[in-house]
Amino acid sequence: MTTLQKISPPSVPKPLPPDSDMIPVHHSVSHDEPELRRPTKNLSRSGLLLMMAIVGTGFGTLFYAGWTPRQHLSAQLHAESHRIQTALPSVRVIKPRQSPPVSAVTLPGDVQAMEEITIYPRASGYIKRWLVDIGDEVQEGQLLAEIDIPEVKAQLEQTKAALGESRASLERARATVNLAAITTNRLRPLVAKKTVAQQELDDAENSLAVAEATVRLGEATIEANVANVHHIEELLSFSVINSPFAGTVTARHVDTGKLVTSGNGTGQALFQIARTNPVRVFINVPQIYAPGVMKDLQAQITSREQPGRVFEGSVTRTARAIDPITRTLLTEVQVPNDDHALLTGSYVQVKMDVERVNPPLLIPASSLVFNASGTRVAIVNTQGKVEFRSIEVAGDFGSEIGVTNGLSSDDQVVINPGDRLSDGVEVQVETHPMTTPSHK
Repeated sequence: MTTLQKISPPSVPKPLPPDSDMIPVHHSVSHDEPELRRPTKNLSRSGLLLMMAIVGTGFGTLFYAGWTPRQHLSAQLHAESHRIQTALPSVRVIKPRQSPPVSAVTLPGDVQAMEEITIYPRASGYIKRWLVDIGDEVQEGQLLAEIDIPEVKAQLEQTKAALGESRASLERARATVNLAAITTNRLRPLVAKKTVAQQELDDAENSLAVAEATVRLGEATIEANVANVHHIEELLSFSVINSPFAGTVTARHVDTGKLVTSGNGTGQALFQIARTNPVRVFINVPQIYAPGVMKDLQAQITSREQPGRVFEGSVTRTARAIDPITRTLLTEVQVPNDDHALLTGSYVQVKMDVERVNPPLLIPASSLVFNASGTRVAIVNTQGKVEFRSIEVAGDFGSEIGVTNGLSSDDQVVINPGDRLSDGVEVQVETHPMTTPSHK
């Protein structure tokens, strides 16, 4: 038999005394290998405390590194909030700009003919023929159309016959006068010799007076008939339609055989003629420029339909009165139109260099304040406080407003006052340069 080896149980370390600073270290012993003795590692209490101190210091450092920026940011936010709450309102200001003494003003205008007329019939009848159409150039007195009026022709023949009858009656009355005069002259010496009764002489003289009255009546009748003939001839002349002046036919409302009646009622127009060389351009000049618009002031006219072409004209007359509704001055500019390039009724732009004696100050349009107190602007006075002033607006130039009263060129005008400002509020000024293009 094989001798069994006796395996001894693993040794149990002896307990350390309570006051020992050493920490026992247990090592497992393999059952298959003989027990190995490793050196025992003991940590002292001071080393453990040192390790804990190092770990605590690391955590503290990390905490401080994260807490300090947050505390600094919080302090900055608090300081900024306090600054905003206690800071003065900031406003942008600008100084008024003096407008130039001569301004190039561009205004819309309407092209109209120098003369324009609508021709109506003066006699009733049928259109016999028409000779011109729209766009035709006609001369003064040129025949445009003819109207057939047979009734007037018949009246003319009748009045001429009446005139002939009245002339024959006048001749008979004159012959009667002669006979009565001869009879009266024969009876007078006979009555003086008392060979003829006085009654016969009286009858002869009475017949002579009646005959003379008949002659005067015949003469008056002839004059009346002559006047009737002239009247009918004048009516008959209305059957011929002539051009009253040289111009262009802009409308034709007649056709052969059309019945027309005398007058200017609806639908009775025959032709429309306009004289378009030169043409008149009417513009409404704002009141601010009205004093500088004088006769012979040169103007340049442009049309969108003819880009690049400029028509030269001059002011011929003005209304010499401001329209109380539009506050504008009606002005007429005459423009030569030899080639008829400017069409009547068209829209054009008129540019003029207008001189102003007292040019206004210009400020941004956003500076105006409209309320129950009127039109005002906010300025910053020398004490740095807001002051509202009433102004007189001289003109609206789009992004700028002209001011004649209430401001000086040294005032600091608040650009966008808004509703946050009131009189006496102290503000912080931020100067803004005048970048708006000047109005000309």
